[in-house]
Amino acid sequence: METHLLVGSGGETGHSLAKKLAEHEDRVLVTTHQSPPPESSLWATIPWNLSAPESGQAALDQALGPAPLASISLFAHPPFPRKVSASGNDSEILSHFPALISLLENLRPRLAAGSVLLFFTPSLSRHRADGYLAARLWVGSLQGLFGEWSRNRGGILVTAIESLISPGRSTPHMTPEMVERVAGRTSRGRLATADEIADFAAWLILSRNPLFHGQILQTEGGPYF
Repeated sequence: METHLLVGSGGETGHSLAKKLAEHEDRVLVTTHQSPPPESSLWATIPWNLSAPESGQAALDQALGPAPLASISLFAHPPFPRKVSASGNDSEILSHFPALISLLENLRPRLAAGSVLLFFTPSLSRHRADGYLAARLWVGSLQGLFGEWSRNRGGILVTAIESLISPGRSTPHMTPEMVERVAGRTSRGRLATADEIADFAAWLILSRNPLFHGQILQTEGGPYF
């Protein structure tokens, strides 16, 4: 039995991925900022918050125990406020970034050669939607971190998935008009579902295929405007 960690619950995509990994009879742990943590019979939830990382580090270390990690799936991000125009405090979103780097550096010794570090990033930076400067700052920083981690990390397979799923609880920024425009330019005429993205992510993790190391994969086949 291997151990997989999801940093951030990941909404519908994260829940689907955790379920697929658990059904493979592996051990799955999911961090959450919700208090009390939501319960699941398939995976363990651990309190951890970007805004107060030190409060959850001990619980996370205890839950992981001495076991090595087969994969880390990185969903965590601070809230993305949408405003019509930029303001001076947009860059404050980056104040959460050191906590994320610290967490990864703490977890890195648990990743052996062939382990998978999978970044999930929203595709906001690929679409011409106004009011997401803070989100673009976060995604740009995350892609910089991805670039560094994908170079020489002892054989760890580092891949990213950039996704845009159907509107709902996880994508309130998407209006029906935006969805229709983007979906109309895909080969299937619709957006990828959370379950489809999780299916591909689970394959990347379980197959440990090195062909995608260092690649940012776009679920809709590229940027659409």
